[in-house]
Amino acid sequence: MGAGTVEKARWLRDLLRFLPLRSQFVLSGNTKDLQIHEAAPGQITSVSLTRALPDALRDAGYGRIASFELLNGFRALEPSDDSFLTHLGLSPANGTAAGGIDLLASTLERHVPSDGPPSALIIDFASRLITRSEALSPAEHQLFSRALILSHSARARPAGDRRQPFFNTVIWIVDKEGDLPDWFLIGNPRIRHIPIGRPDHLARRTMISSLMRGLPGAQNAAPADLEKSTNGFVDETEGLLLLDLSAIAQLSRSENVSFDRISDAVRRFKVGVTEDPWRKISHDKISSADEFVRRRVKGQAHAVTHMLDIVKRAVTGIGQSPRGGRPRGVAFLAGPTGVGKTELAKTITSLLFGDDSAYIRFDMSEFSAEHSDQRLIGAPPGYVGYDVGGELTNAIREKPFSVVLFDEIEKAHPRILDKFLQILDDGVLTSGRGDRVYFSEAFIVFTSNLGIYTPGPTGERIANVTPEETFDAVKRKVRAEIEKHFKQVLNRPEILNRIGENVIVFDFIRGDVANEIFDQMVDNLLNDVKSLGYDVTLSEQARATLRGLCLADLSNGGRGIRNQVEAHLINPLSRGLFDSGAAAGSRFRVLEVQTGASSTLRLESEP
Repeated sequence: MGAGTVEKARWLRDLLRFLPLRSQFVLSGNTKDLQIHEAAPGQITSVSLTRALPDALRDAGYGRIASFELLNGFRALEPSDDSFLTHLGLSPANGTAAGGIDLLASTLERHVPSDGPPSALIIDFASRLITRSEALSPAEHQLFSRALILSHSARARPAGDRRQPFFNTVIWIVDKEGDLPDWFLIGNPRIRHIPIGRPDHLARRTMISSLMRGLPGAQNAAPADLEKSTNGFVDETEGLLLLDLSAIAQLSRSENVSFDRISDAVRRFKVGVTEDPWRKISHDKISSADEFVRRRVKGQAHAVTHMLDIVKRAVTGIGQSPRGGRPRGVAFLAGPTGVGKTELAKTITSLLFGDDSAYIRFDMSEFSAEHSDQRLIGAPPGYVGYDVGGELTNAIREKPFSVVLFDEIEKAHPRILDKFLQILDDGVLTSGRGDRVYFSEAFIVFTSNLGIYTPGPTGERIANVTPEETFDAVKRKVRAEIEKHFKQVLNRPEILNRIGENVIVFDFIRGDVANEIFDQMVDNLLNDVKSLGYDVTLSEQARATLRGLCLADLSNGGRGIRNQVEAHLINPLSRGLFDSGAAAGSRFRVLEVQTGASSTLRLESEP
């Protein structure tokens, strides 16, 4: 990388500070990532931890450094010949010596109290030294018992020109702190645990500033354009590793993605899509979508307009976070049952994908238990189902470009709602396995019946809004109850803040709209019956009677109308055709709808 100066990483500053104070260290966390490293004054590069660590120890004054890992045994790092390994009682050849867990234990006993220049032993992949930390084998128990005793018996001694105190240091590199026995690490004042975090903004910028110069088109780019792309690259890679940044740069070079389109390379790396699918959606299709949507969602003109505005914003990318991580669109659909909330979500899916069944749907009433979040993101390690993964994280990993519908969100356990904070704010969710799943290409839709009823003094449900009220009154009351629920009941106002002004309240199904819905349902049904080989028509009297039966109660909206059409037309029509032994190609006219314990139809066969 280019010339410059860089501040040492926090974990390294912590290590150097405590080298004179502790004899053993445990490094955990982001240990397999690259590390920003100053190989020489003004020469910045990125290297593995096992390369950066020996260099830092050498600069700190350690004259002998060796490493150990279970597969390849011991290796001399400073000096690189056999002298240090021989001093440890090993039988080296060409700077390496075979050894297992038993030999490591005895080597520690020789290393910690040994004389001579300050020495350090780096134990890599220490998580793999034991099978189960709660059930150690005799050899494993002996190793860590010896290490524990040595941590208490070790003494620092002066060395170097400045006669500073040095221990013969032992450094364990693990995946996570819990990989080592609790009794060895927890509460032991002689061992320092140092977590290594993911690269921060400064570390990413340091590496990206160098990577950008190797991207297509960057060599001849204006400094201002290069700086703009660098800033975008840094912002869009929050939470990624330095290894990931290097991979993105390699992807950009191999697929000839120019430096000013680095966002495309980041997207390809995160979600696996080659191009931005949102940019491929036909402009004319979205422009003419209003009529298409209103044919399926009746009487909700305001909701359709608002939803299409969100879709247009998603397609154009206007208002997207500079980091490019948040979902493309978020909508919270509230209102009475059966008024078209789920239907609008399906219609938008059909608009975007050409198939209204292409959305990913979760019925949140199935996630009311406290630990049901494990179904969404996957069980943590050690629990049943860990190997299966989460339903939501698996689905998004498979279909990152999708509409995700969370039906009846208010029925989910509050613990699950916390997961949506990550999705809405950063567009990322960490699975039970620790994988990061990205929602940057998803369109999120919540539906809810909040605000339609309020709890009474004895727990009963009381109507908060009624069809007799104006839509403005319904909208005002529903929004007020939604705010109350998130702020006072759930104590999670931040979720509502993330949704912002994308709360869309639906109106009741009113008389004129109900008539449209009824006619559409009946006509669609008769067309379906005709496709089955039966030509059925309704007399004016029969349709009028049926209309009165189906529209008598609109409290359940369009779904209620469908239920009544089923009870008074579909069921008796099926019964009549079956009982009469009607053959395909028959023609019938419904003369009359007769009500009773169950509705019947008076059918007349037509030539």
